[in-house]
Amino acid sequence: MHGDWTTYLNELHQYMKKQERMIIDLEKRLFDLESATQKANSTTIEKIEYNFDQLKIERLDGTLHIGLSPSDLANIEDLGLPKNPASSSSQPPLSHQKLQTELSQYLQQNGAEFIRNMANHHNRAIDREYESVLIQDITKQLPERIVYYEQKALQENKNIADEQLHHYIATQIKHEIQQSLAKYMENE
Repeated sequence: MHGDWTTYLNELHQYMKKQERMIIDLEKRLFDLESATQKANSTTIEKIEYNFDQLKIERLDGTLHIGLSPSDLANIEDLGLPKNPASSSSQPPLSHQKLQTELSQYLQQNGAEFIRNMANHHNRAIDREYESVLIQDITKQLPERIVYYEQKALQENKNIADEQLHHYIATQIKHEIQQSLAKYMENE
């Protein structure tokens, strides 16, 4: 009788392993099919635009515009243009470069983990390549967001100290990144 139970449990274990391999294979095939379908459909779609409060998705491969209100979306093309054409060829101020470096490092260190946590929270599947695309898109927008928050801070308080200004801008952009990614995952 003891041998029968051992044989039965061994067969049951082998059957479960086989089922597990089949499930993994089916999940991979489903992912591959979804990817192939998305790629096949992307040739017929010229532009998809989702508007969620502060979020605009412009391309299927993950362009993410952080910190935009619906009224800002109408003027989205103007955001990247310098205000003063004469200074467009010059380097950004040192304070902007420092902030951009700090925020880029913040994204590199925390962005992927934050994206994964938000995806898990909203039961979304986000692969490493897509995480990287989202982080790159956000990083590209940092210069414009730094200028935006600098102008906003100076309008509210013209006598703000450089250190306070730096802290304000960094804090606002970090919050904006988290808020926009959370909204994106919620509505993806």
